[in-house]
Amino acid sequence: MQTILITQAGSPADTASRRLTHLAALLPALVVVPLAPGALAGLPVARVAAAAILAYRERKVAGLHIVSRAIVPLEGAPKSEFVIFRGGEGLRDQAAVIVGDPDRAQPVDVRIHSACLTGDLFGSLKCDCGDQLRMTAQSMAKGEGGIILYLDQEGRGNGLASKIKAYRLQADGFDTFDADEVLGFDDDQRGFDFAGAMLKQLGVSRVRIMTNNPVKKQALADAGLDVVAQQSVVGRPTPQNARYLEAKRLKAGHSIDERDTSGKA
Repeated sequence: MQTILITQAGSPADTASRRLTHLAALLPALVVVPLAPGALAGLPVARVAAAAILAYRERKVAGLHIVSRAIVPLEGAPKSEFVIFRGGEGLRDQAAVIVGDPDRAQPVDVRIHSACLTGDLFGSLKCDCGDQLRMTAQSMAKGEGGIILYLDQEGRGNGLASKIKAYRLQADGFDTFDADEVLGFDDDQRGFDFAGAMLKQLGVSRVRIMTNNPVKKQALADAGLDVVAQQSVVGRPTPQNARYLEAKRLKAGHSIDERDTSGKA
């Protein structure tokens, strides 16, 4: 077991401790104890300042850069290009999918999509993520094109293992936000500052964001982009995802019509 000492003069290091577990994709289950100066002298302890942990994300955003790109035809969107950015927390890669040939001089349709292995790849009925991803790509292909930002933020930023733990709790009656709280997480641990940086490097300054999530819209505005419109993207309601959609509508303020949480496909 590695001991890590987090130091922050004059204030608790609890926030930095939670941030560190998030970066390591672990449950936030650290034991934080005060230590007298020199208490761990000579012991194999990794030391890190709390300020360095809290500033880590900002440094990673500043270092985001394109490492590869290629045409990848997609079903329903055959004219698509993948642009891969190196950066993000934990040296992860982020993907921008340019659908069609959007005019960067005009507002560009943009979707910020966090990775969802269960929904995007396996077609899980517990969420609407896969539907939103494919519907957005097809809509862009039929229109004037657009850009999908596919961010490596599985499980609302908690990681795949924690997401499946939360699913187990949901089977016991917790909703999606309550399950994360039981595990020790905040409602949403994702950050969307990477999205704004990616769009700027792609030459985009004005966007029509395709999302139900007001946080994503605000993140692009905070990054200095001109968000001219917001378009909701609603997947198929099913009996399995009805409670999930309702929780997002009521607890996170997503722009989802109550009729779209009925669970009737």
